[in-house]
Amino acid sequence: MKEKNGFTLIELLAVIVILGILISISAVAVNSLRKKQDEENKKNVISSILTGAKQYNADERIQVGGSVSVSDLVSGNYVDFDQNKYPKLVNLHVTKERCCEGYGNSNCNPLKVKYSIEVDDEKYNDCGCQDQGDENTKSDEICTE
Repeated sequence: MKEKNGFTLIELLAVIVILGILISISAVAVNSLRKKQDEENKKNVISSILTGAKQYNADERIQVGGSVSVSDLVSGNYVDFDQNKYPKLVNLHVTKERCCEGYGNSNCNPLKVKYSIEVDDEKYNDCGCQDQGDENTKSDEICTE
């Protein structure tokens, strides 16, 4: 009898099945990493919008309780982001609020304010009401309510 070189059909199918399993596992892992990265990018854009609102306030003086539109921040070069990727953000407003937590609504702290924006039914702010001397609060951190 001749000696056969090569693989049997069963061996080839087993390799294809194993490769399919590995590819599906890696696709799930890549998809979850992509979603996590997209969320992180969105938070970075929101953080830059809140920082732009602070700069805008330094130049234009937003009244407490007032707001500025993100489109004004973009047109004034206070913030720059990919508007095609985040089209919903352009139509939103950043509000400037006085901090009242722990002071009662009639006795708000006049020295502490926060800038906030609501995106997809979640409110983000610049952590402005937290103690600014707290070493655990980073200047580029955003908080959710």
